[in-house]
Amino acid sequence: MQIMDTYPLIPESRLPFVVTGGSRPSDLRGWLATNKEQMDNFLLKAGGVLFRGFGIQNVSDFRNIAVTIQPELASYVGGDSPRNRVADKVYTSTEFPPHVEIGLHNEMSYATWWPSKIFFYCQTPAMKGGETQIADARQVLALLDSPVRQRFAEKGVLYEQHLRHAEGPARPGKSWQETFETEERVAVENIVRDGGMDWEWTAHGLRTTIRRPGIVNHPDTGEQVWFNQANLWHADMGGAKKWDAPAGEPHHHAYYGDGSDIPVTDLEAVETAYKKSELMFSWEAGDVLVLDNYLAVHGRKPFEGPRAVFVALA
Repeated sequence: MQIMDTYPLIPESRLPFVVTGGSRPSDLRGWLATNKEQMDNFLLKAGGVLFRGFGIQNVSDFRNIAVTIQPELASYVGGDSPRNRVADKVYTSTEFPPHVEIGLHNEMSYATWWPSKIFFYCQTPAMKGGETQIADARQVLALLDSPVRQRFAEKGVLYEQHLRHAEGPARPGKSWQETFETEERVAVENIVRDGGMDWEWTAHGLRTTIRRPGIVNHPDTGEQVWFNQANLWHADMGGAKKWDAPAGEPHHHAYYGDGSDIPVTDLEAVETAYKKSELMFSWEAGDVLVLDNYLAVHGRKPFEGPRAVFVALA
């Protein structure tokens, strides 16, 4: 049986935990197949596990690793970040322009569903920048003052989303057709209705609103964790979603779940907690990072040069 080296990558941080020691994808698949409980424990303790040095060279290798950990991958239906599908349930990482920083967030915490795990594979590191910054969502929550935590816990978050018509003028951002992976309005209406969204068709496209939690309990450990994207969606904050809303067109926005405004001071406190918790490491070609979507938040730093990072959800 392959013996692996395991250790924290960043001193004085449990996130991410590194597994290394093999040289081929089959070494990693074999270890994962016989060490599921250990892998699960690593992920629950650290929030993220980085596999390094296993010679993973392509999307097929990556997908095989992901399904060894979680046999049923999920599609990105309902996700509003621009991505390209490159294989069955494998996508490019968010296609925001290289100069745009994507802030820390829990994946799809605004949607009708969200993944429990997210997998990243770095095929080509950027020449400069392009790190996938991460943070422990437990620590983010602990750093927030009690009144802010209480407001998000009691009220949750109301997300307002505007998705354009694909047949309209070419512009950045996703259409409702791309978001829900269908051309049929009736199919979209069924998805949003079944997911608990309110919705209406507009001249711009599709407007939806949905109430989601601000803080949740981890389904396995019961730990309370920070779990929302309010700061990225709020129209008065400088989140990545601003780049794709042309002047005069509606913006995404976030309110407290009761419909009241979220004070910018609350969101600034959130971003301060993110900044204090943020961890970074440089990608190496062949790296695979697995995050527990409840325990770890992630983002993307600006970069220069070619960068190829792929994702899968489960």
